[in-house]
Amino acid sequence: MDFLSRRTIRKYTTQNIEKEKLDEILKTTLASPSGRNLKPFELILTQNKDILNKLSFSKKVGSAMLSEADTAIIVLGNPEISNTWNEDSSIASFTIQLKAFQLGLGSCWINVKDRKTNDGIDSEIYIKNLLSIPSHFKIVSIISLGYPNEEKIPRNENDMDFSKIHIDKF
Repeated sequence: MDFLSRRTIRKYTTQNIEKEKLDEILKTTLASPSGRNLKPFELILTQNKDILNKLSFSKKVGSAMLSEADTAIIVLGNPEISNTWNEDSSIASFTIQLKAFQLGLGSCWINVKDRKTNDGIDSEIYIKNLLSIPSHFKIVSIISLGYPNEEKIPRNENDMDFSKIHIDKF
């Protein structure tokens, strides 16, 4: 699999994702690495169109595609379990995206940290209220999923800034 072809997808067809594919994504995510294998993350999967539509308003910009997505997985971090909750939950988030790509699905990482709705409500509070998320959890990402309805050119070496690579010292 050529991971340089994996790109953010924000447009989706109306085709439903098969349960078997969602199960594979969830199992792979639950097996993702985490510090001391503590797994300080929780996942909320929704295919409820009303919830997806409401989630599409969770940010001023960058969440609208959720209204077209078949599925969203909200990745939560639990600071009470580990001080690496953010890193471990981020790994889980990208594991979702890589597995989705392998299965022929498109995805988009939606960040809500320090974001607001059009009404000025903190995005995290908006989502916690919508989904009844306990207050001690932190929302790390929302991953939108669906069958791609857009094609993007794979990345190539011209897209890469090799000056960011340092050998032995900065």
